[in-house]
Amino acid sequence: MTDRKPVWATGTGTREPLLRLGSRWLVLLGTPLLLAIVLWFHPAAGDEPFSTLAPIADTWFIVHALLLPLFGLLGVALYMLLIGYQGLIATIGRIGIAIYLVCYLAFEAIAGIATAVLLRESRGLATDQQEGVATVIKVIFTEPIDGVAGILALLGTVGNLVAVLAIAVLLRRSGAPVIPLALLFGSPISIVAHGSTPMDAIGMLLFGLGITWLEFGWAVPEEQRSAA
Repeated sequence: MTDRKPVWATGTGTREPLLRLGSRWLVLLGTPLLLAIVLWFHPAAGDEPFSTLAPIADTWFIVHALLLPLFGLLGVALYMLLIGYQGLIATIGRIGIAIYLVCYLAFEAIAGIATAVLLRESRGLATDQQEGVATVIKVIFTEPIDGVAGILALLGTVGNLVAVLAIAVLLRRSGAPVIPLALLFGSPISIVAHGSTPMDAIGMLLFGLGITWLEFGWAVPEEQRSAA
């Protein structure tokens, strides 16, 4: 394992490093904020998802069309936090990110986008055909853990948790304070609570707060801290 070096400590003050910093902060800080906002407006499916979501199918589609790339950017943000680290724990963290990206985005595409398409296309169908669509949608939302969507959601959540745990261990070894590292676990909490309670938005805000703390409150070199 190599010690993490603050990103701005490697720069020379030229425009290129500043642009890299801007891109880094856009992903690290913008992604959890946007995710929290979109998740706040995430409709709850309820016990009867078809009857609950059919009147708001367009809203459901827009929310998940935004969530799909944002959840992808969340994986990019986690990867950025591992930049500069090598060794077994860093490798495990990167594997966790890969599992999260592949599995959770696939789950989001099924439970979010595919469900929205079914809801929208069912509007012109006969009643008995709508009942068939309702059955399919209910299976997607209520299928046991051995179902495809359930397995994808579980694997994606575990991958996210493993990645955050690896990041927390490595940053702690580099001297990061405990509180912002604990806040990073708002990410897997948000994934678990996705679509059911406001905790998904709150968890993502906590994750963003932890990153902000680490980026601006811990990693700033002493010479820049004193000059500020």
